[in-house]
Amino acid sequence: MTALTGQSLAAVVTVPAAESAALEPVAGRSPLSRVVHDCLKAVTDPARAVVAVAEQLADDARALLAGDRLPVGLVVVAGTATRAQCLTAALEKVAAEPVSASHVLVYDVTQPLTPSELQARVVERLRQGASVVLPVLPVTDSVKVVDQRGVVTASLDRSTLQTVQYPRGFAADHLGRLIAESGGEFDEAVEAIRSAVPVVTVDGDAEAVTVDLPHDGTLLEAIIASRAR
Repeated sequence: MTALTGQSLAAVVTVPAAESAALEPVAGRSPLSRVVHDCLKAVTDPARAVVAVAEQLADDARALLAGDRLPVGLVVVAGTATRAQCLTAALEKVAAEPVSASHVLVYDVTQPLTPSELQARVVERLRQGASVVLPVLPVTDSVKVVDQRGVVTASLDRSTLQTVQYPRGFAADHLGRLIAESGGEFDEAVEAIRSAVPVVTVDGDAEAVTVDLPHDGTLLEAIIASRAR
């Protein structure tokens, strides 16, 4: 796999049917808008930033992006519109002309506060020739194994555990193969680890929190407020 060069990087965001809350404002701006703003900072041309959205959310997403003046490509996904289906549609878009991206950054609306430095670390490793780049953070919580009765049976060594964040960087052709071979709903990080292609990691960022909206809306607002001080 050749290294990332020139204008061959694209960025994609998935908005499956289950993530409708990502279109609702939190602290004055929707999570989707925040993630797309990050995408546009990563690419050289707005056409290389693509949002794949469930059909039932498409009108709202289109209006939101236009209102926030975010000139990205929009792909509407019919049917159940799972995350895997949205990612498939987005990848097809960036692999075709005139974009024809060789590498892609995969974002997720559940992680709407990604520092620019984290994004830059992923891109740099793609430039160096990696086919898969995952930002990771050490697990600091105590992790237990619990049986079917709810009884704790063991403690896991957390020094060997890490969580995976976004954006995740891929050679576009490799990501396409992972999707084709999965046969259904999947996590691209899990599939990448199972594949024979080496996975490169970079340091994640504690501020790049993953949220479950709308339940974590108050938490997200508090983090945004703390950044503004």
